[in-house]
Amino acid sequence: MKKLIITTLSICVIIFGAAFAGAVSDGTIDINLSGTKEISPNAFQMSFTVETINQDSQVAVKENKENSENLYNALKSAINTGRGDYIKTSNYSVRPNYEYSSKGKRTLKGYTVTNSVIVFVKDTASVAKFINIASTKGITEVANLTFKATEYENECNALLAELAKKANKRANSALKPLGMQTIALKMMSTNCSDSTVRPYVNYAMKSNSRLMAAGTDASADESAPIEVGKTVLNANINASFYVGKTK
Repeated sequence: MKKLIITTLSICVIIFGAAFAGAVSDGTIDINLSGTKEISPNAFQMSFTVETINQDSQVAVKENKENSENLYNALKSAINTGRGDYIKTSNYSVRPNYEYSSKGKRTLKGYTVTNSVIVFVKDTASVAKFINIASTKGITEVANLTFKATEYENECNALLAELAKKANKRANSALKPLGMQTIALKMMSTNCSDSTVRPYVNYAMKSNSRLMAAGTDASADESAPIEVGKTVLNANINASFYVGKTK
């Protein structure tokens, strides 16, 4: 359930003469409001790494290519591009492995080839499913799991709109005992940011790592639950209204 919490920070009335749209106002009232809103992330992103090691660089590259293609094809068949899911390569490297003697002599021992891909999926309930799919395709690491709210901008706009209405209502509530009311908006500044409560996912990933090491297939039931967490929107509005006598 979405929660809306609105806190009045301050109300400051500044009285001075001003002309507005051909009419004379009796001053201005400044309202500062802040609000927070919790929303549930609806997408996730994580990376999978395939690493191969061999004395021959060509063999290491070939093995990595085969494993990476198997991983890519498996992930590609599981995503839904129609809703915005995607896969992309985030890193590829080939590095030599050296061994150093007690005298500092360097000896080439082989090569390590690393290929990392990022998967973005608009279905937070399928995190374990994708970890399990990847675990059967020779991956050596699962990392950087993050959850995202793709409706962030729309939710921020809705929160700011609610605060704007509250600001005008609060201004008129303060002015009513004085026989005054708001007659027009002078200026308004807004901002909206987000913070996400990150879930604990280490246990789930370690569990799957053990399954990979054992050479077994991981099923969705064998994965530890992964808590998606919440995204908290923080919005602020500073509004200044022209005021006049109540009609």
